[in-house]
Amino acid sequence: MSSAGASLGYLNKGWPDPDADGILQGMREAKAAYARLSPSERRLAQPLGDKDRMRFEEEQFSKPEGTLDLRISSRGLPFKGMTSFDQRHPMYFHLDRLWFKPSEWRAFIPADGRATEVTGPARTRLVLLSHHQAGQSAWWEEHIVGGKTVSRVVARRGDLMDLEIEGTYTMRADSEWCKDSYEGRMMAHATFDMAGRRFTRFDLAMLGTHTVGRRMENLLVGDLTAKIAASASLNPLRTASDRMLPQNWKYGYGLPWCRTP
Repeated sequence: MSSAGASLGYLNKGWPDPDADGILQGMREAKAAYARLSPSERRLAQPLGDKDRMRFEEEQFSKPEGTLDLRISSRGLPFKGMTSFDQRHPMYFHLDRLWFKPSEWRAFIPADGRATEVTGPARTRLVLLSHHQAGQSAWWEEHIVGGKTVSRVVARRGDLMDLEIEGTYTMRADSEWCKDSYEGRMMAHATFDMAGRRFTRFDLAMLGTHTVGRRMENLLVGDLTAKIAASASLNPLRTASDRMLPQNWKYGYGLPWCRTP
């Protein structure tokens, strides 16, 4: 598009496997179309101002102070009959953020100094938002039908408490949008600074088996059962992408979540 709104071309060629030659040709055609435009068709006569700016609910969402911020990556493993048309293919991977505000990450800290079962939002978010890729079905909290997550203290070093967190999860769905099942396991090692009230380490790994209950013609090709692997660690916040909001900020968290630390 030109800044004045004139259409110049379409460059999304060859999905799901990008067609480099087609994209290059499309760029050449768009450049030629731009050259044919008059100056009035190329640029807006009146510059855009703040009153023209679109406002998004996303801009009101923020991370509460003291939030445990993890950077997550997940990817499907090779499976029989896979093609690049299927988003479970290993060529696709999911990068995301996983946030726990202080009222949630306290669930990982054993009150008795020995062990605790992790329940509530901390466990729910671990299961629903961490290990699935984009295109991995519509899972809801009610679909978590089994499993258990336990955090144990394995060592103390002054103010530092070392934790080992193990979890299993069983998911079954029978909705209009998802009739799948999932079985998985999780292991995490974390270090909590009791004086600073913060995690100085949180390394997590997950492996699960996803079985599709109903094939979708526009998404799934090959075997209906595939494995998914995920890993997470403390977000280093080095780049702009590290500072992006969690992908599911609206339905996995929501504005009330960030306004009530």
